[in-house]
Amino acid sequence: MVVSPKPEGRRERKKRETRERILQVAAQMFAQDGFDAVTVESLAEAADISKPTLFNYFPSKMAILQALVPEVDQRFANAIERFRLEGGSVSRQLGRFFEFGGSQTRKTPKLTRSLLVLALRGYEDTDLKPTQHRWPLMRGSFEALLSDGVARGEVRSDISIERLTHYITSVYVYGLLNWLADPQYSVETELAIASQFLGSAVAAERALSPTASAVAGAL
Repeated sequence: MVVSPKPEGRRERKKRETRERILQVAAQMFAQDGFDAVTVESLAEAADISKPTLFNYFPSKMAILQALVPEVDQRFANAIERFRLEGGSVSRQLGRFFEFGGSQTRKTPKLTRSLLVLALRGYEDTDLKPTQHRWPLMRGSFEALLSDGVARGEVRSDISIERLTHYITSVYVYGLLNWLADPQYSVETELAIASQFLGSAVAAERALSPTASAVAGAL
């Protein structure tokens, strides 16, 4: 017997809509003015609610930024899935994603900076959940992309898909961190070069030496 979900009541609907409005307004303001420049008061005013009401939904401005991560994670995962559906080699799909990531950095630099700082804080702040800075949906989509490549005999199988995904995301994040430290850093150019390197590095004809394979297997 299938039990139908309980219909959303008026109160629950209004709470959900208010929360969504706060996040939508916050994303726009963080992207336009930067996280530090936006005040809780200005957020509440833009969302057409009182400051106490805002705190009923989020205990701090940082909590609002944290709540934006799943949406951004989903957006990037959707991009990877779109590139998978478009087909082409794994190298080409990686290139498309890195190009997409670079363009997003250019379009919303202030929001990207805020999310990067949040990600860095996540590694030292015990109050942040691991999923709030490890982008699980994006990683899952990368793993699916690589699995397709392994099945086609295009991607090396001597290193686990999980580890290959870790290497790819690490190179991607490193490029963004260089840009975070130096606004003049050409992140789109460097990401394009990095994607070419990664496409070659994950290719099936490459393999670890016996010693390196033993080390990788022990990790």
